[in-house]
Amino acid sequence: MSAACLVGVLCPAPPGQAQSEADCARPARGRELIARLRLAEIEGAEDIHRAAMWEAFGRCPEGAAGGVCRIAAQRRFEAEWDGRRAEIDAKYRAVLRDFERRCQASISRLRPGALRAAS
Repeated sequence: MSAACLVGVLCPAPPGQAQSEADCARPARGRELIARLRLAEIEGAEDIHRAAMWEAFGRCPEGAAGGVCRIAAQRRFEAEWDGRRAEIDAKYRAVLRDFERRCQASISRLRPGALRAAS
């Protein structure tokens, strides 16, 4: 399965269903869709991550006594977030690469003279 299919909206829909995929006839729109999906995933993951961090802060002692605990939790959560963000970015780089590769193949097949050059 390609990285684009992992996103869900970039794969062909079953017969009879509407498609909301990025298509090669409108590559700029496809890139924009991929960018919006990436941003939405980052924002959702960040919200979940932030809530978990605040929950961890709540387990630290109150006041100055909990300062070291909160700093350690913040560092741990920042490192985790950096890793999660890198995973999301890598996923969408792969989605974009797959989309552009698929579109490049479509453009090459449709280009006048492409068939003559192959003969």
